[in-house]
Amino acid sequence: MGLCKCPKRVVTNQFCYEHKVNVCEHCMITNHPKCIVLSYLKWLQDGDYNPVCELCSKNLTDEECVRLVCYHVFHWTCITHYAKQLSPTTTSCPSCNSSIFPSANLVSPVADVLRKKFETVNWARLGLGLPKLTEEVAVKEETSSQELTYYGGTECTSPQQHKFKETVVHIDEPVGGIRVLVLEKLGSEVPIVDDPLLNPNIRVNDANS
Repeated sequence: MGLCKCPKRVVTNQFCYEHKVNVCEHCMITNHPKCIVLSYLKWLQDGDYNPVCELCSKNLTDEECVRLVCYHVFHWTCITHYAKQLSPTTTSCPSCNSSIFPSANLVSPVADVLRKKFETVNWARLGLGLPKLTEEVAVKEETSSQELTYYGGTECTSPQQHKFKETVVHIDEPVGGIRVLVLEKLGSEVPIVDDPLLNPNIRVNDANS
């Protein structure tokens, strides 16, 4: 049992193996998101540790990580792949076999962050007892960052491609037999752009103008 050195001065028995300090849950989230954290007693018994994801054996710092309520840390992509192969009712931590889903009545900073992360994907929403995300939301997530370049009626890839996030596409009425495609960039501070590298029938408008 020790005192966390953060301003909250919380009494805790959790210990960061890498920095060798007592840490509270608030600090696990803000200052030690990818550190190995276990009880201080376990550290006294055996201070050896390996800062890798147990599912892929690669360094935890290589990718985005998620900390379960048992405090074990895994790469987000690894735990996703692992959990999708199991039933939501039987999905347990690969390290300690405790449930990866925080109980509804568990109140803790780690549990709160974990729930918010789990709420973004359907496989985890099932484990939390939440309804699946609608297809409309899923499609929006998948297409929000797609690249689109228009060349005389065709889509193609090239070094001159422009990426439009949250793009609204309008088709102007034909002018002189030519149909004009207008791409509206939402939230952009860039004024109207005419790019000579692209088809001259494309005009990019700033939605704020």
